[in-house]
Amino acid sequence: MAVKFVRSAARFTAPCARAVRDWAGAGILVVFQPGTNYSVWFFETSLGVRDSYYVNIEAPFTRTAMGIESSDLVLDVVVKADHSFQHKDEDELEFAHQAGVLTSSQVVEIRRAAACAVEVITRWGFPFDAGLESFQPDPAWAIPALPDTAQWDFEN
Repeated sequence: MAVKFVRSAARFTAPCARAVRDWAGAGILVVFQPGTNYSVWFFETSLGVRDSYYVNIEAPFTRTAMGIESSDLVLDVVVKADHSFQHKDEDELEFAHQAGVLTSSQVVEIRRAAACAVEVITRWGFPFDAGLESFQPDPAWAIPALPDTAQWDFEN
């Protein structure tokens, strides 16, 4: 099956398929912080080095019996090891707004959350300054399995 990427407001109104699956790839450490509208993802290379960061703008997380739940809010900030950064998916944020998925006030709040993240990046505050680039989980920790009951509930 060919994957078709829609680069317009239709991206948010066209039918889509979702899947629940285990993570595949190099390690990733995600830091969720109370009171923020973003999480910080530390990506690990195949050599075990975490040298890039991804700030995912999202709804504040909630804890559930299955873990942490949040909703992606489209806009992201990509951060390099030299602390330089750039916004990602600004076009998609506009498409979501055009499609009526996000209101004007939500777009303002999303941009405000990104600005808060950029302020932390600029001063290299937590979690960027926490030494997590070298964090490795205890090998004795079990790798959690995705629950058999995991599913995506979504409206058409």
